[in-house]
Amino acid sequence: MAKLQKIKMESLRSQVYMQLKNQLMEGVWKAGEKLPSENELCASLGVSRVTVRAAIQQLEILGLVETRHGGGNFVKEFSSANAMNALHPLIQINENQDIITILEYRKIIEKGTIGLIAPKITAADIAKLEDTYHLMISLSDTDQAQQQAEADHLFHYQLAQISNNPIIIKVYEIINVILAAAMVEIVRLLGTEMGLRYHRQLIDALKTGDKALCESVMEAHIEETIKKIQNKDWVLQRAGRPADEPRVAP
Repeated sequence: MAKLQKIKMESLRSQVYMQLKNQLMEGVWKAGEKLPSENELCASLGVSRVTVRAAIQQLEILGLVETRHGGGNFVKEFSSANAMNALHPLIQINENQDIITILEYRKIIEKGTIGLIAPKITAADIAKLEDTYHLMISLSDTDQAQQQAEADHLFHYQLAQISNNPIIIKVYEIINVILAAAMVEIVRLLGTEMGLRYHRQLIDALKTGDKALCESVMEAHIEETIKKIQNKDWVLQRAGRPADEPRVAP
């Protein structure tokens, strides 16, 4: 069993996530190896299953682990020290136009992806998306933009996984660092309210199996994000600052 420390009361999710991530970086659990069960991690760390599950989801978004239904959590085969450092993006997203370029790509790909999965989505798929959505809600009243963005990003990565299309999934994983970095900046600029509203609509649309409806909601989600990013005055007014005052990320 890995050497894990009892968790302090402050920032439980973050502490659990960092401990597990560090264990992976140090090679305590090898590629393909099954992680300890949620109950074992709860006992070792002294936290609830909700906290452990949230940390596992954050590791999943980075591509460090994969969850197999009924089988537990496993270290992904391609994991490496470089992949585990994915929180330090290879490409820094500093200008609004950079974010818009990524959003334009997402509008094309994610609209097509959700249209692909709408007719064949299963109850288990919906349940997984609901879990991530509730994770997003639980983080929405915190000031942890990084974790909020990771939960949002996980939701969209899960849509790619549900497609069962190896090319969609592989491309998503290849540019994962860029997408994740952009998501952090979007959350810092716009907050979480709009994302929660649209993710709820996306799940409800998927439940109907209506391809056109799902595509419409996804397109509207990304279009509204683009418009709000473009309107820098809106961002500044929302933060209560004059339009000529430079933005400082929280």
